[in-house]
Amino acid sequence: MKDFTYKNSLITSGSILTFVLSWQFASSLVGKEIILPSPLLAYQTLVSLIGSKGFWLHLSATLIRGMVGFSLSYLVGLVIGLFSGLNQNFKAFFQPWLAVIRSTPSMALIVLSLIWFQSNSVTLFVTFLVVFPIIAQNVAEGIHRVDPNLKEMARLYQVRSSRVLREMYLPAILPYLAAGGAAGLGLTWKVMIAAEVIANPKTGIGTQMDTARVFLQTPEVFAWTIVVVTIGLCFDRLLNLIIRKQFLFWE
Repeated sequence: MKDFTYKNSLITSGSILTFVLSWQFASSLVGKEIILPSPLLAYQTLVSLIGSKGFWLHLSATLIRGMVGFSLSYLVGLVIGLFSGLNQNFKAFFQPWLAVIRSTPSMALIVLSLIWFQSNSVTLFVTFLVVFPIIAQNVAEGIHRVDPNLKEMARLYQVRSSRVLREMYLPAILPYLAAGGAAGLGLTWKVMIAAEVIANPKTGIGTQMDTARVFLQTPEVFAWTIVVVTIGLCFDRLLNLIIRKQFLFWE
């Protein structure tokens, strides 16, 4: 097991090194930092950003918006998914809504939100609309996968609804919640940054990226991109850790 983990670590390190070297080669080939800065320049710009006063303000603003938007999406998606999985009439009623939301491009939602809301609310609204259908669909799918024989047995023995939900449905939907959560969390940061770039709230990573673009500060755009990627990776690891603990609990 240790050998396998060590081998995986080596492969991952090699992959990262290959990416950085390819980036450096492409930057040298282009020869213009304004178009494609080198990894070293991007890193130096990142260090400079971290030391600035506004960095933590913009970072915290995006983090708060992202987590609030994702949490709301997760809770609403969980509730709608549960009702859709347990009640066919509810599913038939909400299915067209979810289909329309999933089919609407994120950019269209952002543009419409700019008409309806202030810039600070645009990011939350768009993130919510994009993410919650994923959670709802996954939860409903998990409930549908429950063994029909177990459902019939619970009905015949008149098992309490709370116990059925806790001991039969929740363990069944955990893998689907995990998959939906991972997909939704990854999508949250992508949509959030895109909304910030277009809506330009007073504080936020997307606003800073757009400002850097306007003034042709490409290394700063890359530095902020590294920050966003790091945020996504950290939250993905955290979510996996939480999910792993939940699986152990239900087992």
